[in-house]
Amino acid sequence: LGIPAPCLPLALLRPFSGSGALSIGSDIIRSQGPDSLAGLTAAVMLGSTETTFYTIALYFGATKVRNTRHCLPAALLADLAGICLSAAAVGLFLGR
Repeated sequence: LGIPAPCLPLALLRPFSGSGALSIGSDIIRSQGPDSLAGLTAAVMLGSTETTFYTIALYFGATKVRNTRHCLPAALLADLAGICLSAAAVGLFLGR
């Protein structure tokens, strides 16, 4: 898929924990460098995805919606698209 190997833990953790994903993202940027392919992909990945489970729990809990049957698969599919397309966009626009 073109996702750099250091970004895979970030991609797996992002739907569950925003602060954990931010910690992994800062570690990637610190170890790989901010201008590296992994650093740029991590930055775009953090900006283009959401902590899906927290958001669904917060907003649906506040509005007392109980049936989240179609929302969770759609949100996870959107996260997958954001993760894959962030790696593709960095590779395409920066030519790496």
